[in-house]
Amino acid sequence: MKQTRKVAFIWFYNENNEILLQERWDYSKNGEEWAFFWWWIEPWETPEEWFLREAKEELWLDMRDFDYKYIWDYTFEFSDRIIYRSIFLIKTDLKETDFTVYEWAGAKYFNLEDAKKLKFPNSVDETIEIIKKHM
Repeated sequence: MKQTRKVAFIWFYNENNEILLQERWDYSKNGEEWAFFWWWIEPWETPEEWFLREAKEELWLDMRDFDYKYIWDYTFEFSDRIIYRSIFLIKTDLKETDFTVYEWAGAKYFNLEDAKKLKFPNSVDETIEIIKKHM
């Protein structure tokens, strides 16, 4: 039986439709250099409770100050586990330097086509297509 986990993603994007990605250079677990902002959801939390808590803890942002939307849940299956993903999308006018990133090297905006070319822990093409639909 495969292990299952729930995670939630925060996708920030700006007026140029660029997405904010976290730099993983110093914190890479699988050789990745970039990743989306995401964290494991605790079993007792709803995705929105998680979203509000983690954004405060990891980015020092109160998400109630933003116009965010919950856009989608989907399942991503690996050979050894199943991941249930909940997605939150936030349009923001914050610059890269306005983000305080505690667990990673930093953050940077990329247009969607350039983001596809970066080194992620796994394929992001499907994820980028989901983002495009909801921006």
